[in-house]
Amino acid sequence: MPSPGAKTPPELPELMIAGPGELHEQDLEAFSHQVIAHYGDHWVALHTRVLEALGALMGASRRPYLLPGTGTTCLDAALFNLFEAGQRVVVANTGFFGIRLMEMAAAHNLEVIEVPVEVGEPISPDRVADAAANADGVLTVHVETATGVRHPIEDIARAAAENGAVYVVDGISSVGGEIVEVDATGIQALVTGPQKGLEAPPGVGIIALGPGGPERVEARSKRPESWYLDLKTWDWYRAHWGAWHPHPVTMPTNIVVALASSLDRISSYGIESWVAARADLAKRCREGLRDLGLPPVPAAGAEANLVVAAWADEPASIQEHLLSCGVMISGGLTPTTGKVIRVGLMGRTATHAMVDRLLDGVAAAVGKRA
Repeated sequence: MPSPGAKTPPELPELMIAGPGELHEQDLEAFSHQVIAHYGDHWVALHTRVLEALGALMGASRRPYLLPGTGTTCLDAALFNLFEAGQRVVVANTGFFGIRLMEMAAAHNLEVIEVPVEVGEPISPDRVADAAANADGVLTVHVETATGVRHPIEDIARAAAENGAVYVVDGISSVGGEIVEVDATGIQALVTGPQKGLEAPPGVGIIALGPGGPERVEARSKRPESWYLDLKTWDWYRAHWGAWHPHPVTMPTNIVVALASSLDRISSYGIESWVAARADLAKRCREGLRDLGLPPVPAAGAEANLVVAAWADEPASIQEHLLSCGVMISGGLTPTTGKVIRVGLMGRTATHAMVDRLLDGVAAAVGKRA
């Protein structure tokens, strides 16, 4: 019972931020069920089904890993397992999350070769190829959340492969909203999280190893300096406890149950059709904002499906007005801080009706419509 005089919390706005997205009703129901054991027959069957669905969605024939934490947890795991201190990695500076990759690589005592990227432009595979000539790896985001730009990971993967470099992709803002084929593209590690394109609650990270990824893990001169993030720790439990407890730690079972529900919905729709529908919704949102005088940040052809970023003269006032209408969107991140609005098309609110409501609110904020 609330304490005497306690105030009822105000009604929360509907989220159209750049992540996380709101849960669909069936996933929310699954999430709210009683906690289940993270071992035993029921759990092992569910856990296996989720990993197989993730592998199919990510185009990875090797079963992915599901680690309690975040997508960033799994980026740390990728760096721990695929590289060793002193190695050289090419990192594309695409904005806030490209900069984070550089910071993480430096924290792992890797030598960072920065490839600058103009705001709104996709990464140049030729510049990556030039920089990777004497490098051990290449690190890029697929979709830079700060700019809403989708980067050409297929071409970058070829550039990395031609130079014998391991390619690690941050797909946290792309998987589920873009087609990603780990094996066919030749990505050694693809990392994502459940709270954006997979439309599930945050709280786990996902990492899929592609061709050459497991071999690179085995080729290390010594095990990573982390028990938790050492993928061979997770492999041992799969191999020796797989029929009962196929991971080394307690799992957030309710999050995985909700993720299973969301993956079932996406799989039943078909990933190609799912992504195409999200692309159409993103186009409608971008064009509507452009018509209101807010041009897109990404160059033509490089627009992402889950995050729509548009230049705005007074983004804070637009955000404030939309909040008064019960809708929350995101502002800018480096290098777009104070210059753009960002709209997330994720989860329950990724609908034409919500995009129309958003556009009406933006129109009122900028004085384009009564």
